[in-house]
Amino acid sequence: MERKRKAIISGVLLVITLIVNALGSMGIINGNSQKAVSDKYQTLITPSPSTFGIWGLIYLLLIISVVLMIFKHNDDYFAKVIDSITYLFWLSCVLNIIWIVFFSYEMLGLATIVILGMLITLTLIVKNISKMQTQRRRLLPLTFGLYSGWLLIATVVNISAWLVKLKWNAWGISPEIWAIVVLIISIALSTIIARNIKNAAFILPVAWAYFGIYNNLISASGFNNKFIVLPKIAIIGSAVLIAIFAIEFYKNKYCITPIVESEKKVK
Repeated sequence: MERKRKAIISGVLLVITLIVNALGSMGIINGNSQKAVSDKYQTLITPSPSTFGIWGLIYLLLIISVVLMIFKHNDDYFAKVIDSITYLFWLSCVLNIIWIVFFSYEMLGLATIVILGMLITLTLIVKNISKMQTQRRRLLPLTFGLYSGWLLIATVVNISAWLVKLKWNAWGISPEIWAIVVLIISIALSTIIARNIKNAAFILPVAWAYFGIYNNLISASGFNNKFIVLPKIAIIGSAVLIAIFAIEFYKNKYCITPIVESEKKVK
C-alpha cells in the first residue's frame, strides 16, 4: 500500500477515535461517561478530573503528526516512520475505540486487557520511532512519548478500578498502604520503560498524573486530606519523576530521544 494512502487511513481512524472518545465523554455510550464510571469505582490513585485535560494536548499532537505524515509522506524521515508505525498506529486506534465501549459498559476486566494492549502497542511505536532519530526531532517522539506515558498511568488506574469493582481486599493491606506501594512501583516501572524505549517524554505525563493524584487527595471535591502519608508520597513522586525526566533528557543530549547514527555514517 502506498504511503500517502496509509497516512490518510491513519487520519480517518484518528478522526473516528476522536468521535468515539467524544461520545464516551458525553455519556452517549451506554449512558455512562468515563468520568462517571471512574467516580463509581474510585481509587486512591485516581487523578483529579482536571488532570485528564492532558488528553486534549495528546490528541492535538496526534492530529498535527498525522497531518504532517499525509503531506510529507515523500520526506525521507516521515516515509520511514509511515513504513514503521502505520499498522501499529491503526491497532492503537482500534484498541482505543474498543476500550471506550468496554469501559462505558463497565466491563472493566476486558477494558484492562484492551488498555494493556494499547500500552504495549504505543511503546512499540515509540521504540520504532527512536530508531530513526538521525537528527534532532521533536514532534513524533514528544507525541507518542506523552501518549504512551499517560497510557501507563491509565492502565494502572484501570486495573485498580477493576479491583475495586471486584471488591478485592488487597490481602488485608490497608488501602493507603496499597496505594503507596502502587505509586512507588509505578515510578520504577515508568523509569525502566522510558529507558528501554529511549524516550524521556514518557516520564512527563506520569509526573503530571502524580500531581493530579495529589490534588485529588487534598481537594474538598476529592478525599479532602483524609490521608496523611499518601498525598506526600504522590507529590514527592511527582518531583522525583521530573528529576528523572531531567536526567534522561540530559543523557539524551537535550533531546527527547537520543540521536542515532545514520546508515550512511555507519558505512
